[in-house]
Amino acid sequence: MLSVFLLYGCNDNNVEQDESEVGSNIIVQEENLDGKFTVSEVVEYLCSEKVKDREYNKEGNQKATEYIDELYKQLNLEFVFGKSYLDNFSYDGRNISNVIGKISGNDSSTAIILTAHFDAWFNGAVDNASGVATVLEIAKLLEDTSKKESLNYDVIFLMTNGEMALFAGSRDFVTKLEQLQYQNIFNINIDCVGMKDSYNSNPLGLKTLSRISESQILYSGIKEIFNNNNIDFVDDYPTEKAKIAFEQNMGVSDYFAFEENDYPNIHICQQGISEFILNEKDTPELLDYKKIEKLAYVLSIYIKGIIL
Repeated sequence: MLSVFLLYGCNDNNVEQDESEVGSNIIVQEENLDGKFTVSEVVEYLCSEKVKDREYNKEGNQKATEYIDELYKQLNLEFVFGKSYLDNFSYDGRNISNVIGKISGNDSSTAIILTAHFDAWFNGAVDNASGVATVLEIAKLLEDTSKKESLNYDVIFLMTNGEMALFAGSRDFVTKLEQLQYQNIFNINIDCVGMKDSYNSNPLGLKTLSRISESQILYSGIKEIFNNNNIDFVDDYPTEKAKIAFEQNMGVSDYFAFEENDYPNIHICQQGISEFILNEKDTPELLDYKKIEKLAYVLSIYIKGIIL
């Protein structure tokens, strides 16, 4: 078992002085940090006519893979496997790729792995360009921070492919984790967040979906920092599907690949999404980019400050 101390707050000494205030208790970095990509650019490209369908067996999936790969190059993340961010695997007779990068921390015996799936049906804005944009924004913020002060632990940014095909990408990744020789691994999975209040004003649902005792480290710590920084959430299931899956020892997103292999995990998802996803309604106009930026900022502060 791990003893845990959570050291974080919204008055972070590494925050630039020209940041703009969002909400009553939090300061958020300006979106276009050092001229890099923005949340809106990520979502709108992934949901564009150029990409179209991002299902694992469609041409748009490869375009999305290449796009995320280029953004990792822009951030100059470290490689995790070999000398590429692309980690290939086979599913249904096809070769497809996860996209994986890393920022090393002072203690490389522990890894915090952020996951978001980029495959999708229809436009897939909420499900899950929103999660991809959140993780990329966290990567951007932490990459900037790590230039000034090292992170406590390794942080791996895993964009999964084939989540909608029985979690194929995350399940493949987990089989390779032993190669990395981490003693402790924690997964934060982000899937379907940041909807505009005019479409869906429901909060995030942060009911514990893990039976692994150490997962409570993530749930209690993230709930605390969300409370401190006005991120709207409830201690309830994000969806009825998630409730049923939990009761049947199943899962609804990539966190479950970690759960199956006894790695602590948390699933972050907004309530009230069901009618908007997996259909033609799921377009970028549903998303509030400022909500996504704020969520990413708060999670980046959590990841910077956590001591395991």
